[in-house]
Amino acid sequence: MKSGFTYREVCPGVLHITDPLGVHMTLLVGREKALLFDTGYGVGNLLSFIGSLTDLPLTTVLSHGHHDHAMGAMHFPSVRMLAEDLPVFRKYTGRGQRERILRQAGLKAQAREQYLSAAISEPDALEEDCFYLDGLSARVLRVPGHTPGSIALLVPERELLLLGDSWNRETWLFFPESLPVRTYAASFRFLMSHPFKKALAPHVEETVDREYLLQFERGLNEAGFAEAKPAIIPGHEHIQVRAFEPCPGARLVFRA
Repeated sequence: MKSGFTYREVCPGVLHITDPLGVHMTLLVGREKALLFDTGYGVGNLLSFIGSLTDLPLTTVLSHGHHDHAMGAMHFPSVRMLAEDLPVFRKYTGRGQRERILRQAGLKAQAREQYLSAAISEPDALEEDCFYLDGLSARVLRVPGHTPGSIALLVPERELLLLGDSWNRETWLFFPESLPVRTYAASFRFLMSHPFKKALAPHVEETVDREYLLQFERGLNEAGFAEAKPAIIPGHEHIQVRAFEPCPGARLVFRA
């Protein structure tokens, strides 16, 4: 599409959106209200694109404060996020991160300057336990690990879990703000205690089956942590990390 955004309807009222740099967000559309989970890199006006999909009153919620999920907040009048992630948000939406993103984006000069100078209001505190959209709802699940204030959303009417960065094909726990691997494992077990059949992750195009995530959960154990091998992550070579696969095809990377 001309905007650089694309989407597909995963199930009724659930749109999986891809931004121009490849990260995914999820739009929930009820009968009376809509909710957007994450805002991407901010390259391209996501708010305008959302307006082409729905004219319902919109609430925007961030899964956490990293730039690839929060930078697009520059296009929204307000967003919500757990207060525990405000230091992460402040760090990762600054000029340094914007310059890194622009090296990938290929924007023209005027658009580059607008991107570098755009103001981003701090997120409002996320205090709701559940958002009711009429026909759909989104229950907030606190899952500290990837960052201190990470959340996921459960959409019970669709038996769907929106994972945020609490799980991807490669899940990263090596940032300075990341919590210990055992804290993450406890959060993931909490996620899996909820009823759902499918899940969406922001760096995965397709839906993920519950059974696959259960395999991943079973692999989050002391034997797996002990067997993790030293690894190198491009762009983060200065950080000593270890990695292993809790289940085939899904890698967990954490600080050594």
